[in-house]
Amino acid sequence: MNWDLIAWSFSVVRKNKQLILFPILSAAAALAAVFLWMQLGHGSVQGLIHGQHREMQEYLWLAPGYILVSFAVIFFNCALAACANAYFSGEEPTVGYGLRFAASRAGAILGWAVLSTTVGFILKAIERRAAWAGKLAVWIFGFAWGMATYLVVPVLVAEDRGALDSVKRSSQLLRDTWGDQIVAGLRFGWRALLIFLPALVIGAAGMNGYPVLLPVAVTYFIIAASFLSAAQGVFEVALYRYAALNETPADWSPKMLPGILKPE
Repeated sequence: MNWDLIAWSFSVVRKNKQLILFPILSAAAALAAVFLWMQLGHGSVQGLIHGQHREMQEYLWLAPGYILVSFAVIFFNCALAACANAYFSGEEPTVGYGLRFAASRAGAILGWAVLSTTVGFILKAIERRAAWAGKLAVWIFGFAWGMATYLVVPVLVAEDRGALDSVKRSSQLLRDTWGDQIVAGLRFGWRALLIFLPALVIGAAGMNGYPVLLPVAVTYFIIAASFLSAAQGVFEVALYRYAALNETPADWSPKMLPGILKPE
């Protein structure tokens, strides 16, 4: 896994600049969901985001808010994945296309939001009450869950499956074909974090005597985060198509994925 693959993902986003809108819409929708839940009187922002409430009735109180936020994020991730999948099929998708496609999968998206939120709640509850060995077990299971569900969004988009079947399919792709590609996908995120370094440098300068730079840092961060999120979505769809269809984009090469491409 090298910078060529990261650069390739960004090049796809540059060719399809509308993809950048989906991470922005996702963040806006998540914030709107949080404040909507506040207005309905169901807990505080801190409680909803950080899970500070510990009683069972408060978990049940906050759960719908978590699901609402999760649904908003997954919905726009699916819209982005739908556009990327259409692009790899030779089409020229629009933002409207992605939104309509995600809307057509709303039931499955809601199911995945409920399932992922439930698993998250259970793991948090166990972790708070477990000893160190239990916490380690929770971390291992959480990592395995994340790996097994890495391709759920592309599966939800490309295949007519419900949430549970999509998890099974994602896990199958991991187990039966190319686990190394999943690891490569995770490395993508860590290496691409270097993209945020200029924002940190500019922000630090802004907080140390140059406040005029703070809006520049914030603007750069938003743009960089949107580009990165869109590129990650493109990358996941491309990996899904490789795993499920044994198809690679025309400009992928063994040099970009050393030791990962399936042997002929």
